[in-house]
Amino acid sequence: MNRFTYCILLFALTGCNLPQQLSTIGEAPKLSQIQNPTQVSGYQPVSMPMPATGSYQSKTNSLWEAGSRAFFKDQRANKIGDVVTVLVDIDQKQSIQMTPKMQRTTSGSTTVTGALGLESKAEKLFPKKQHGAGVLNPAWLDFKSNPTLNSTAQYDVSDKLNVKIAATVIQILPNGNMVIKGRQELRLVNEVREVEVMGIVRKEDISASNTIKGDKIAEMRLAYGGRGDLSDLQSFPWGQQVLNKVMPF
Repeated sequence: MNRFTYCILLFALTGCNLPQQLSTIGEAPKLSQIQNPTQVSGYQPVSMPMPATGSYQSKTNSLWEAGSRAFFKDQRANKIGDVVTVLVDIDQKQSIQMTPKMQRTTSGSTTVTGALGLESKAEKLFPKKQHGAGVLNPAWLDFKSNPTLNSTAQYDVSDKLNVKIAATVIQILPNGNMVIKGRQELRLVNEVREVEVMGIVRKEDISASNTIKGDKIAEMRLAYGGRGDLSDLQSFPWGQQVLNKVMPF
Protein backbone atom coordinates (compact mmCIF):
# COMPACT_ATOMS: atom_id res chain seq x y z
CA MET A 1 0.00 0.00 0.00
CA ASN A 2 1.57 3.26 -1.10
CA ARG A 3 1.48 6.51 0.88
CA PHE A 4 -1.23 8.07 -1.26
CA THR A 5 -3.64 5.19 -0.65
CA TYR A 6 -2.83 5.28 3.04
CA CYS A 7 -3.68 8.98 3.23
CA ILE A 8 -6.98 8.39 1.43
CA LEU A 9 -7.97 5.68 3.91
CA LEU A 10 -6.91 7.88 6.80
CA PHE A 11 -9.11 10.75 5.66
CA ALA A 12 -12.03 8.37 5.06
CA LEU A 13 -11.82 6.98 8.58
CA THR A 14 -11.88 10.45 10.10
CA GLY A 15 -14.98 11.43 8.13
CA CYS A 16 -13.07 14.23 6.36
CA ASN A 17 -12.93 16.07 9.71
CA LEU A 18 -9.18 15.74 10.27
CA PRO A 19 -8.13 18.03 7.38
CA GLN A 20 -10.50 20.71 8.65
CA GLN A 21 -9.09 20.46 12.17
CA LEU A 22 -5.51 20.64 10.91
CA SER A 23 -6.30 23.70 8.78
CA THR A 24 -7.50 25.66 11.84
CA ILE A 25 -4.55 24.95 14.14
CA GLY A 26 -3.66 28.10 16.06
CA GLU A 27 -6.94 29.82 15.16
CA ALA A 28 -9.95 30.45 17.39
CA PRO A 29 -13.16 28.56 16.50
CA LYS A 30 -15.38 30.56 14.17
CA LEU A 31 -18.92 31.54 15.14
CA SER A 32 -21.66 30.26 12.89
CA GLN A 33 -23.68 32.64 10.72
CA ILE A 34 -27.11 33.87 11.82
CA GLN A 35 -29.74 32.24 9.65
CA ASN A 36 -33.46 31.61 9.42
CA PRO A 37 -34.20 28.67 11.78
CA THR A 38 -36.87 27.36 9.40
CA GLN A 39 -34.28 27.03 6.62
CA VAL A 40 -31.76 24.99 8.62
CA SER A 41 -31.15 21.52 7.27
CA GLY A 42 -33.36 18.99 9.06
CA TYR A 43 -35.98 21.49 10.24
CA GLN A 44 -39.58 20.28 10.16
CA PRO A 45 -42.73 22.13 11.29
CA VAL A 46 -44.20 20.90 14.56
CA SER A 47 -47.50 19.02 14.44
CA MET A 48 -49.43 18.44 17.67
CA PRO A 49 -52.99 17.33 18.59
CA MET A 50 -55.36 20.29 18.26
CA PRO A 51 -58.71 21.08 19.97
CA ALA A 52 -61.95 21.58 18.08
CA THR A 53 -62.02 24.56 15.71
CA GLY A 54 -63.40 27.73 17.29
CA SER A 55 -62.70 26.83 20.94
CA TYR A 56 -59.70 29.15 21.03
CA GLN A 57 -61.02 32.17 19.11
CA SER A 58 -60.78 35.53 20.87
CA LYS A 59 -63.57 38.10 21.15
CA THR A 60 -62.81 40.67 18.47
CA ASN A 61 -65.33 43.21 19.86
CA SER A 62 -63.83 43.18 23.34
CA LEU A 63 -61.25 45.66 24.65
CA TRP A 64 -59.53 42.77 26.44
CA GLU A 65 -58.14 39.59 24.94
CA ALA A 66 -57.78 36.31 26.75
CA GLY A 67 -54.51 36.33 28.69
CA SER A 68 -53.87 40.06 28.21
CA ARG A 69 -51.80 41.85 30.87
CA ALA A 70 -52.15 45.44 29.62
CA PHE A 71 -55.16 47.56 28.66
CA PHE A 72 -53.82 49.07 25.45
CA LYS A 73 -51.31 46.54 24.18
CA ASP A 74 -49.88 43.23 25.28
CA GLN A 75 -46.07 43.45 25.16
CA ARG A 76 -45.57 39.69 25.31
CA ALA A 77 -44.46 37.63 22.32
CA ASN A 78 -47.51 36.57 20.30
CA LYS A 79 -46.57 36.36 16.61
CA ILE A 80 -43.88 34.92 14.38
CA GLY A 81 -40.62 36.81 14.73
CA ASP A 82 -41.27 38.01 18.30
CA VAL A 83 -38.62 37.36 20.94
CA VAL A 84 -39.20 35.82 24.37
CA THR A 85 -36.66 35.18 27.13
CA VAL A 86 -36.38 31.60 28.33
CA LEU A 87 -35.32 30.92 31.94
CA VAL A 88 -34.06 27.40 32.60
CA ASP A 89 -32.99 26.39 36.11
CA ILE A 90 -32.23 22.67 36.46
CA ASP A 91 -31.01 21.28 39.78
CA GLN A 92 -31.86 17.63 40.20
CA LYS A 93 -30.28 14.48 41.53
CA GLN A 94 -31.07 10.89 40.63
CA SER A 95 -29.87 7.82 42.49
CA ILE A 96 -30.62 4.18 41.74
CA GLN A 97 -29.14 1.20 43.58
CA MET A 98 -29.75 -2.45 42.75
CA THR A 99 -28.44 -5.63 44.35
CA PRO A 100 -29.79 -8.57 42.34
CA LYS A 101 -29.15 -12.11 43.56
CA MET A 102 -30.27 -15.17 41.65
CA GLN A 103 -29.57 -18.86 42.13
CA ARG A 104 -30.96 -21.86 40.30
CA THR A 105 -30.21 -25.57 40.69
CA THR A 106 -31.13 -27.96 37.88
CA SER A 107 -30.52 -31.68 37.62
CA GLY A 108 -31.78 -34.38 35.32
CA SER A 109 -31.25 -38.01 34.36
CA THR A 110 -32.42 -40.05 31.39
CA THR A 111 -32.53 -43.84 31.42
CA VAL A 112 -33.22 -46.28 28.63
CA THR A 113 -34.09 -49.91 29.37
CA GLY A 114 -34.32 -50.99 25.78
CA ALA A 115 -32.97 -49.62 22.52
CA LEU A 116 -34.73 -51.64 19.80
CA GLY A 117 -32.40 -54.58 20.34
CA LEU A 118 -29.26 -52.54 19.87
CA GLU A 119 -28.05 -53.10 23.41
CA SER A 120 -25.58 -55.75 22.21
CA LYS A 121 -23.93 -53.18 19.94
CA ALA A 122 -23.50 -50.64 22.72
CA GLU A 123 -19.79 -51.33 22.83
CA LYS A 124 -19.41 -50.00 19.31
CA LEU A 125 -21.87 -47.17 19.69
CA PHE A 126 -20.98 -45.82 23.12
CA PRO A 127 -17.88 -45.39 25.28
CA LYS A 128 -16.95 -48.19 27.67
CA LYS A 129 -18.29 -46.27 30.62
CA GLN A 130 -21.80 -46.63 29.19
CA HIS A 131 -21.81 -50.43 29.44
CA GLY A 132 -20.20 -53.19 31.42
CA ALA A 133 -20.14 -56.98 31.31
CA GLY A 134 -22.38 -56.98 28.25
CA VAL A 135 -25.12 -55.10 30.14
CA LEU A 136 -26.08 -51.62 28.93
CA ASN A 137 -25.83 -48.91 31.54
CA PRO A 138 -29.34 -47.43 31.67
CA ALA A 139 -28.05 -43.97 32.63
CA TRP A 140 -27.48 -42.51 29.18
CA LEU A 141 -27.78 -38.88 30.23
CA ASP A 142 -27.08 -37.32 33.61
CA PHE A 143 -26.58 -33.61 34.11
CA LYS A 144 -26.49 -31.02 36.89
CA SER A 145 -26.49 -27.23 36.70
CA ASN A 146 -26.14 -24.67 39.47
CA PRO A 147 -25.84 -21.13 38.02
CA THR A 148 -25.45 -18.30 40.54
CA LEU A 149 -25.52 -14.54 39.99
CA ASN A 150 -24.57 -11.91 42.57
CA SER A 151 -24.11 -8.30 41.50
CA THR A 152 -24.38 -4.77 42.81
CA ALA A 153 -25.12 -1.70 40.67
CA GLN A 154 -25.32 1.94 41.68
CA TYR A 155 -26.26 4.90 39.47
CA ASP A 156 -25.82 8.47 40.70
CA VAL A 157 -26.44 11.53 38.50
CA SER A 158 -26.48 15.19 39.45
CA ASP A 159 -27.61 17.78 36.90
CA LYS A 160 -27.33 21.51 37.53
CA LEU A 161 -27.77 24.11 34.81
CA ASN A 162 -28.86 27.74 34.87
CA VAL A 163 -29.53 29.24 31.44
CA LYS A 164 -31.08 32.55 30.35
CA ILE A 165 -31.49 32.78 26.58
CA ALA A 166 -33.66 34.74 24.16
CA ALA A 167 -35.72 32.66 21.71
CA THR A 168 -37.68 33.59 18.60
CA VAL A 169 -41.24 32.55 17.77
CA ILE A 170 -40.89 30.52 14.56
CA GLN A 171 -44.36 28.99 14.25
CA ILE A 172 -47.93 29.52 15.47
CA LEU A 173 -49.96 26.33 15.94
CA PRO A 174 -53.67 26.25 15.07
CA ASN A 175 -54.69 26.45 18.75
CA GLY A 176 -52.57 29.55 19.37
CA ASN A 177 -49.59 27.86 21.01
CA MET A 178 -46.21 29.05 19.79
CA VAL A 179 -43.09 27.14 18.77
CA ILE A 180 -39.94 28.93 19.91
CA LYS A 181 -36.30 28.36 19.13
CA GLY A 182 -33.22 30.14 20.39
CA ARG A 183 -29.49 29.68 19.91
CA GLN A 184 -26.57 31.38 21.61
CA GLU A 185 -22.83 31.17 21.01
CA LEU A 186 -20.10 32.57 23.23
CA ARG A 187 -16.42 32.43 22.35
CA LEU A 188 -13.89 32.46 25.19
CA VAL A 189 -10.30 32.39 23.90
CA ASN A 190 -10.19 29.21 21.77
CA GLU A 191 -13.47 27.69 22.94
CA VAL A 192 -17.00 28.33 21.70
CA ARG A 193 -19.84 27.49 24.09
CA GLU A 194 -23.20 26.78 22.46
CA VAL A 195 -26.69 26.83 23.96
CA GLU A 196 -29.82 25.89 22.03
CA VAL A 197 -33.42 25.68 23.21
CA MET A 198 -36.62 24.76 21.42
CA GLY A 199 -40.17 23.95 22.52
CA ILE A 200 -43.86 24.82 22.59
CA VAL A 201 -45.25 27.56 24.84
CA ARG A 202 -48.63 29.06 25.64
CA LYS A 203 -49.08 32.80 25.51
CA GLU A 204 -50.75 32.69 28.93
CA ASP A 205 -47.59 31.21 30.48
CA ILE A 206 -45.41 34.12 29.37
CA SER A 207 -44.97 36.64 32.20
CA ALA A 208 -45.55 40.38 31.95
CA SER A 209 -41.78 40.85 31.59
CA ASN A 210 -41.89 38.64 28.48
CA THR A 211 -40.09 35.71 30.11
CA ILE A 212 -41.06 32.06 30.44
CA LYS A 213 -39.70 29.38 32.76
CA GLY A 214 -38.36 26.12 31.44
CA ASP A 215 -40.96 24.04 33.28
CA LYS A 216 -43.69 25.82 31.26
CA ILE A 217 -42.24 24.75 27.91
CA ALA A 218 -43.73 21.61 26.36
CA GLU A 219 -41.52 19.25 24.35
CA MET A 220 -38.51 21.28 25.39
CA ARG A 221 -35.19 20.44 23.78
CA LEU A 222 -32.17 21.96 25.50
CA ALA A 223 -28.61 21.46 24.29
CA TYR A 224 -25.47 22.80 25.91
CA GLY A 225 -22.03 22.05 24.56
CA GLY A 226 -18.97 23.50 22.94
CA ARG A 227 -16.26 23.18 20.36
CA GLY A 228 -12.63 24.14 20.47
CA ASP A 229 -9.49 23.24 22.39
CA LEU A 230 -11.27 22.41 25.66
CA SER A 231 -13.84 20.18 23.98
CA ASP A 232 -11.10 18.38 22.02
CA LEU A 233 -9.20 17.62 25.23
CA GLN A 234 -12.35 16.23 26.86
CA SER A 235 -13.06 13.76 24.04
CA PHE A 236 -11.28 10.59 22.89
CA PRO A 237 -8.73 10.94 20.06
CA TRP A 238 -10.28 10.20 16.65
CA GLY A 239 -8.42 6.88 16.42
CA GLN A 240 -9.87 5.69 19.72
CA GLN A 241 -13.33 6.84 18.63
CA VAL A 242 -13.05 4.69 15.49
CA LEU A 243 -12.05 1.69 17.60
CA ASN A 244 -14.96 2.30 19.99
CA LYS A 245 -17.36 2.16 17.05
CA VAL A 246 -15.98 -0.88 15.23
CA MET A 247 -14.72 -3.08 18.09
CA PRO A 248 -17.35 -5.73 18.91
CA PHE A 249 -16.10 -6.19 22.49
